Amino acid sequence: MKFTSSLVALIGVTLAIAAFCPPSSAQDERGRRENGRRGGGGFGGGGFGGGGFGGPGGGPGGGDPISGLLRSKEVREELKITDEQMEAIKKLSEASRPKRPEGLNFREMSEDDRSAFFKKMQKEQAERIAEMKEQLEEVLLPQQIERAEQIALQVQGARALSQSDVAEKLGITEQQQQELKEVRDSLQDGMREKMREMFSGGDRNGMREKMMEIRKEMEEKVLGVLTSDQKAKFEEMKGDPFEMPERMGRGGGRGGQEGRRGGKRNRPESE
Repeated sequence: MKFTSSLVALIGVTLAIAAFCPPSSAQDERGRRENGRRGGGGFGGGGFGGGGFGGPGGGPGGGDPISGLLRSKEVREELKITDEQMEAIKKLSEASRPKRPEGLNFREMSEDDRSAFFKKMQKEQAERIAEMKEQLEEVLLPQQIERAEQIALQVQGARALSQSDVAEKLGITEQQQQELKEVRDSLQDGMREKMREMFSGGDRNGMREKMMEIRKEMEEKVLGVLTSDQKAKFEEMKGDPFEMPERMGRGGGRGGQEGRRGGKRNRPESE
């Protein structure tokens, strides 16, 4: 069984996103740096895996493959990952992890140099992803891949709609793709502003609840582009609900309060 982009984005495909994620524009990069200085959690407000809607990627925690789905003990139990499999995945992760460039001062780089650097990192990351993908397919069982794919969709929520394989399965039209892009672009700007207001307000106690409200609002607006049949199909693709630990983050839908029983149901049997 082959990995699709939703799972790839969370297992072995977020290899260096936290360090090397390419900005959509120089202006976005400046905004992200400002947001990071204000305590906004880094790129895109809230950090990677924090519910942004810019595109694929965005695994829990950002970092290497083990920082994705398999960082969670609950996910490993749900997938019935063996010690031997985990050891093999760790070795793959260590071999694939890129090194941060030494002596690189982004503040002294021009906008063009920064853009070229991120494009180079994106290309190298894509090459690592392709290699890691093939290797992981040899480590995990088909039923483990299938269940992990379902959990990945639950974690990503509406963000997964930007992935070509998900869009194809849902029959998303070109017009809908354009609408989704416009909605995401609008939401990104609005989210950054709300994040700035939230962090500058100093109300740390209500911050988590506010973040959940923002993500829910974004999720509803993005999913609003889909037809009722497409929404039903998307829910079906997520499989049985799985309760993702709060420390890992969620993308909405079938992974929320409704899904608390999900970690105990229909676990794939190992061979």
